[in-house]
Amino acid sequence: PSGPWFQMRARRCWLRLLWTFILPSSLFEPATAREATMYSLWPIHISKISLSGEGQALDSPQMGKELTQLGAQVFEDYEKNVLPRELELDKPFSEEFAQSDHSRVNLAFLRFQKRAFGDANRDVFRAQELTPSAMPGGDLVATGLSSEILAGQIVQSPRLKEISYALPQLYANATFKRLQGRINELAKVYLKRNKYPADRIPKKFRIFTWVEIFRKGDSLTPFARTDGGLLMGRYWPRLKRNSQKFNFEDPRGINPPFGKTHSHEIAEGDITMFPTWSSHFITPNMKKGTNVCYAFVVYDPAGNNVDWEDDAPGAFAQVDRVRI
Repeated sequence: PSGPWFQMRARRCWLRLLWTFILPSSLFEPATAREATMYSLWPIHISKISLSGEGQALDSPQMGKELTQLGAQVFEDYEKNVLPRELELDKPFSEEFAQSDHSRVNLAFLRFQKRAFGDANRDVFRAQELTPSAMPGGDLVATGLSSEILAGQIVQSPRLKEISYALPQLYANATFKRLQGRINELAKVYLKRNKYPADRIPKKFRIFTWVEIFRKGDSLTPFARTDGGLLMGRYWPRLKRNSQKFNFEDPRGINPPFGKTHSHEIAEGDITMFPTWSSHFITPNMKKGTNVCYAFVVYDPAGNNVDWEDDAPGAFAQVDRVRI
């Protein structure tokens, strides 16, 4: 026989024979489903809520407007009056700044704000200069904490006597204090969700908040902190839609099948909390206008003394029951 109908039937028969020879006989036996437990490797717990956005939010859009104006003011004051003096007085810093990318002004301002915060918290972070030679036996643990260690300023960033490391216009601002209060309450919720012991959650944390400004083309290179903080976060009182991306790097490493980048969606008024150790970066601002961000790290009231073994977000586990 011939013809299209016969040829089609012949092809189907050959396909049936082919599958019969190739497929293992076990597939033709009744399958027995089994349950298994799947643990995700290095999950990152990210929590987000609208703090001052339009619509349903914890606070009013007016809060975002006031913090936008405040952040722009303190940044411009630093850029105009302090940064030029630092570049003039600190030659190694000046050389590094000249070769850096579009993160450099924000990173320079962060360096300044670390010192300002450390000096404002001398009750827990001693404000003396600390160098490796000053450590007893070179043991940082035996020496204890200081504002210099908190700020990451030991030898590479000397304290300049000509510079006043203070931000009273920021720390004394009523709206900024309200932001700190909001962060304090949200941090409790975040830690509870990470199963942090309830009896160890304090009434009031010690919160280091710093300002970042992103003009057109500005970005932030990959960044993570391992200085004993409980959690980290970012609040965007001003953010032009689709102007920048808030990306997390894969903590499992760069080799396949890992090496993925997670782009976390953000909008104006959003506040996001995540582990301090999670490396993240901000892509360049591709639109006209200025974006304002308040980044923060939440510490225990006694300072940055949380051991990595007690890191609640680091112990967070994503467990799923699957059928195989």
